[in-house]
Amino acid sequence: RRPGLRSTLLALIVQQQLPRQMQSEVVASGMASAESWVTRHRRLKAERSTRRTKQADLMVNIPGLSLLQAASVSEATKGTYAASVEAFYEFCRIHSLPHASVSDLDLAMVEFMNAGFLEGDGGYVGSRLLAALSYIRPELGRPCDMAVHRAKQALRGWKRLAPGFSRLPLPWEVVAGTAMLMLSE
Repeated sequence: RRPGLRSTLLALIVQQQLPRQMQSEVVASGMASAESWVTRHRRLKAERSTRRTKQADLMVNIPGLSLLQAASVSEATKGTYAASVEAFYEFCRIHSLPHASVSDLDLAMVEFMNAGFLEGDGGYVGSRLLAALSYIRPELGRPCDMAVHRAKQALRGWKRLAPGFSRLPLPWEVVAGTAMLMLSE
């Protein structure tokens, strides 16, 4: 004899394999409306699917990345990454540096970082490039264990020779003036 829906749901609750919200809904319904609960669950799932499909159509697609991979960073970060990678590719084009293979990419990144250091850029430029390339080219791995070892070594040197700095605090006169302006209104 096949177990009924009611006994199956009870078994799942006992085994704690249903999410808490679903458990409370099933128990609160007194198990009398288990079929209506399943119907409601299916309807909500269909609504979520429709909403997510519309949302996916609005997202910017990046070639080679799945929908969820593309959604792993915010739109603002995507813009920052795109600008960083565009500057890198422009540098490669100007200096005729190949960057198709991982080893060529590694050498091109080292040249880009050396040039950035000599031009006075901060180490964040190299860090952002590493993060952007690991996002756009997932085969490279995460920034902490990427296959571009020379570039990571160059970035460590860049950060050692030009350490980052914090922003200067606001002068006391600006703080006092702002406070006075706010009090006068």
